[in-house]
Amino acid sequence: MSIVRMFPADWLTDVIVLRGGGRDPRGNPLPTEEIPVSDCLIGPRATSEGEQFMVTSTDMALYRDPDPEFSFRSSDRIRIPEGQRMAGEWAVDGRPLEYPLGVHVPIRSV
Repeated sequence: MSIVRMFPADWLTDVIVLRGGGRDPRGNPLPTEEIPVSDCLIGPRATSEGEQFMVTSTDMALYRDPDPEFSFRSSDRIRIPEGQRMAGEWAVDGRPLEYPLGVHVPIRSV
């Protein structure tokens, strides 16, 4: 069973997961691995409102159907390509949650 695929196809987006980087034991930079991940849904997670009921900050979440071949990590960054909703680079904000019907990944703007 899948939940995300129940949404219209034009709501789904492909993202690139940026993983790794850091430094080797000598302090040299390590390459960042770019992992394409398809059929993701990006939506709001929480908002906070200022004095005039204007949204002052928004946290988002990435939702995806379960995939036994891939798991998100709390150290991942997510790149949403230009032309897609919520395009830009995001950082995983907390622990990705895996449920039998899907994955919930809290993200915040970098």
